[in-house]
Amino acid sequence: MNQVRKIACDSAVIPMLLGSRSQIHDVGRKTRALNSGLRRMLVTRDKGCAFPGCTRPPSHCEAHHIHHWANGGETNLNNLVLLCRRHHDLIHHSDWQIQMIGGLPHFRPPAFIDPQRRPRNNQLHTASQPVAANAATAPHRSLIHTA
Repeated sequence: MNQVRKIACDSAVIPMLLGSRSQIHDVGRKTRALNSGLRRMLVTRDKGCAFPGCTRPPSHCEAHHIHHWANGGETNLNNLVLLCRRHHDLIHHSDWQIQMIGGLPHFRPPAFIDPQRRPRNNQLHTASQPVAANAATAPHRSLIHTA
């Protein structure tokens, strides 16, 4: 397998992980763009902006590479998270960090918000708590979210 991977790499072959219906779920390192199948999986998992307390629906969100693609991050479900523009900018320009815990994105706030930097996730998009009926026009919640 190591030789096959090396040949594929040298030949610029793009490794892809396919689902049961031949939908592409992982496009490896050759591209950072999402295809429609991977986007659908991301929407199914996150159900909107994954930032704690945000109610923005998937149509108002962008895919964010948790480990940046330019730094070796892959384009797959375990390295992507849906974020609205506001929270996408916040992640890029602040000390908030994202990590996957149990297959879900969790956010560690800066120390000035929580000195212990405890991970938190968006409870508004879980199955037990449906998103507000008018999430598209709902205001953003405060950046300081208490669990």
